Amino acid sequence: CLGRMPGVMSCVGIVLAFIGLILLAGPENNLLALGVGEMITLASALAIAAEIILISAWAGKVDVRRVTVVQLATASLVAFAAMKPAGEEVPPLTPALLGVALGLGIFSAIIQVTMNWAQRSVSPTRATLIYTGEPVWGGIFGRLVGERLPLLALLGCVLILAGVLVSELKWKRKSPPQVSTNDDAQPLTDLADRREP
Repeated sequence: CLGRMPGVMSCVGIVLAFIGLILLAGPENNLLALGVGEMITLASALAIAAEIILISAWAGKVDVRRVTVVQLATASLVAFAAMKPAGEEVPPLTPALLGVALGLGIFSAIIQVTMNWAQRSVSPTRATLIYTGEPVWGGIFGRLVGERLPLLALLGCVLILAGVLVSELKWKRKSPPQVSTNDDAQPLTDLADRREP
């Protein structure tokens, strides 16, 4: 995984998915800006990219269940530590809250174990492109509950899906004609000379 460059079609897929994400995000007034929110998003994207690369490099060498426990425990501790600086308060513990937290924890663990397991056989590029489909699914489920996406966002969804599909195509190079290296082969002029009486 490390040290291998993505193929041509993977690069095309990445570009399509990136443009699709921009359109799906729906920049205001069709202008791209680089504010605090965008910087945080870029930092998060770099962290996720590093996670995907490291999981792809190590998934076949470690127990994915242990890795998942470490990932979820680390994310939980960091999120808990960030509550105070973000101005959040710890909510009172109620049976409903515990039920929601337990359900969310179980499903998060199942999803993370599945992702870590699947990345044993999927390249980091393909994994990244598959993950770009997440906002598309969010848009589909949002539509099911009544949210309407603008036309540009729908076009973005199409480009993301196209990026995933294009990345699966293989670029076939034409191989040069092979020249015979048989030393026993005789030149055509010798054969022509033999035919003459």
